[in-house]
Amino acid sequence: MADDKTPKSPEKGAPPDGPARPMASQGMPRSGPPQGATGPRGAPARPMTTPVGQGAPRPMSPTPQATGRGAPPSAGSPPRGAPTQPPPSASARPAPSKDRGPARGGSARPVSPAEHRAPPAPGVHARHNEIVRPLPDDVLGELDALESQAALATKDLDPELEKAVGFTHFDTASSHDNLITVLTTRSDLHLLASQTLVRVKSKEDNRSYLGLVVRGPFAEPDAVSANSTIAIGVVVQGKKLTYTFDYHGRVEIEILGEEFNGKLVPPGHRPRPKSPVFVLDDAESEHVLGMSGDLCLGMVVGYEYMEARFHPMDKSVLPRHTGIIGTTGGGKSTTVATLIHRAQEAGIATIVFDVEGEYTHVDKPTDDPAMLEALKRRGQKPQGVKELHIHHLFGRDSRNARHKNLHPFALNFSSLSPFAIAEILDLTDAQRERFHKAYDVTKLLLEDFGIFPKTPEERQQVLELDELSTGYPRMTIQHLLDVVSTYIYTLSDEGKAENRSRSKSTSRRQANLLESSEGAEADSPEPPQDNLPTLYSEFQSNFGRVMGRVMAHASKNEISWKVLAGKLHYLRRLKLFDVGSAPGVNYGSMLTPGRVSVIDLSDTDSPQLNNLVIADILRGLQETQEARYQRANEQGQSVTPVLIIIEEAHEFLSASRISQMPVLFEQVARIAKRGRKRWLGLVFVTQLPQHLPNEVLGLLNNFIIHKITDSTVISRMQKTAGTIDESLWNRVSRLAPGQALVSFSNFTRPLMVAVDPAPVKRLLVE
Repeated sequence: MADDKTPKSPEKGAPPDGPARPMASQGMPRSGPPQGATGPRGAPARPMTTPVGQGAPRPMSPTPQATGRGAPPSAGSPPRGAPTQPPPSASARPAPSKDRGPARGGSARPVSPAEHRAPPAPGVHARHNEIVRPLPDDVLGELDALESQAALATKDLDPELEKAVGFTHFDTASSHDNLITVLTTRSDLHLLASQTLVRVKSKEDNRSYLGLVVRGPFAEPDAVSANSTIAIGVVVQGKKLTYTFDYHGRVEIEILGEEFNGKLVPPGHRPRPKSPVFVLDDAESEHVLGMSGDLCLGMVVGYEYMEARFHPMDKSVLPRHTGIIGTTGGGKSTTVATLIHRAQEAGIATIVFDVEGEYTHVDKPTDDPAMLEALKRRGQKPQGVKELHIHHLFGRDSRNARHKNLHPFALNFSSLSPFAIAEILDLTDAQRERFHKAYDVTKLLLEDFGIFPKTPEERQQVLELDELSTGYPRMTIQHLLDVVSTYIYTLSDEGKAENRSRSKSTSRRQANLLESSEGAEADSPEPPQDNLPTLYSEFQSNFGRVMGRVMAHASKNEISWKVLAGKLHYLRRLKLFDVGSAPGVNYGSMLTPGRVSVIDLSDTDSPQLNNLVIADILRGLQETQEARYQRANEQGQSVTPVLIIIEEAHEFLSASRISQMPVLFEQVARIAKRGRKRWLGLVFVTQLPQHLPNEVLGLLNNFIIHKITDSTVISRMQKTAGTIDESLWNRVSRLAPGQALVSFSNFTRPLMVAVDPAPVKRLLVE
């Protein structure tokens, strides 16, 4: 009797010891069947070798000569999908009973059909633990027939299919429009990386499509379900088991369009099942995606050599407005620094509103070790911009105080719209009414004193003036303060007494005060009085004339006038407007081709103050660029493109600020809309896009989106940037620093881009 530990012979029709054998893989050697084992329909089963002591089946498959590519399996063949690699060695296993034949163990070597038909030659011994069993003639005949069938089947195959990397799968109830499932072999799986462009040839209906891999590649086992117990067990026991199931690849591609007469048109159909899929080469991929131009942003993820490029003089890119969005540490500042360097190289006039002073040293090469290493990997060198000019407010410092091109400046009060000033000062309705009354009286006095207008041309300028966008020429904040002080005086006890005395005099006295044919010089100044208010502008030469204009436009409520005066004095103390000999902003020099102008606002510590500066300089740039554009058109020339970058845009254009300052936002919106036609592009940089209202996001055409972890923000951005598909949005929360989802108007579709490292020096901000 056999030993108790000897495995019993299997019952008729029962499987051998160990897990059921899945479908065989290609490329494994033939070997004879164990004694007593039978396959389907009573035919001898394919051989199986088991590592001694393991009890797990060894993978096996017919030789390539026996199967042929694409040939159907024979009736006696077991199903495909056997595990692919056996363990290299195993411990001894108890010998089987005599009626089962010799014990199984070791690794079977490939043998020829002749060796199966004849026993080993005398003196030739098998290797240790190797047993060679001959295959029966009927099995060999069946394999030969299968080989012949495979040869006939492959004879008529299209040679183009050898270049196919996969085939389209059947649709299911969960299939989506423009999304196609593609299956590929294990060996071709690496060719279908994310964002790979492919061509699908639907031979059944003779149509050709272009698509892009948007999901996957995924690996799925051939023989069993990926979540089956046996598949899970094989993976979990990775320390003990060296074999695994053979598998195939699956990807999902988005159909970009159907190829028709050399053009890409919207698809009206879907590729038929089992349509071959081919990978486009880099040159054709660049053409399809629109990756061409002199300005490089970085490398397209999924391609080894493809760069995300665009033409700086392409009107569908630069004059359009861009949002650079992402959380802290995602790479926004590096992207901005890289964009500044690339724009300067392309001859674009670049203006940066720098609230932290990060970009005040971009004329120097970077010295950051991580950035230097990244540049080396890209084959690039650290390099600063060639022409940097730093502008800062008069009386405030710059973070690069020793720079050779420093330009202190002050704003002109006359350039600010009175409606914008009222919003900035946060005036109540009563204060606003008094502010506009004082503003109108000041305009009359400017004419009375011969300050403005003086010429017919200036009078025509007054008629064409739009106070929603600009202020009154030559008016200073001191002119306005003198008028407000006079109003306060008229409401004081002294002023009221003087008003009563004036009312008793003849009306001719007031008429003389209001005559303005020769301005202030026509009348002699009033004799000085101790109780009169002190005026500091040109109005001090004739207080009586100022008093007459104020009395002609009388007002009440002394408290409101005093509050208004306090706010105007605060605005003057900021030393923003009309400061001594400080020059205004030279907009013409900022628009020099290839010049980088950094507006350093790091020493202001006031978002309100920054908003004043940004709004005023934006208006000046827009007016100057518009004049240059018209002049260039008249001369048949092209105008210099301008790129304006606004850091911390949520501080400037937040929803709360826009609700408080609608006129200011209307100015920005007007600049944004008119700038598109004048080659003036805006770039809004923010880490808090949730604070930007829909009105601002609606101005954006291009997006560079770095990592965003807030799902609410992603959902809102997804509604705003409707051209970006959901598969790309799913990656935004997992983006590595420097990676970005880029959607530009000239790109065929949004892409994942590894933004180039910045070659310029950037100051770190805490």
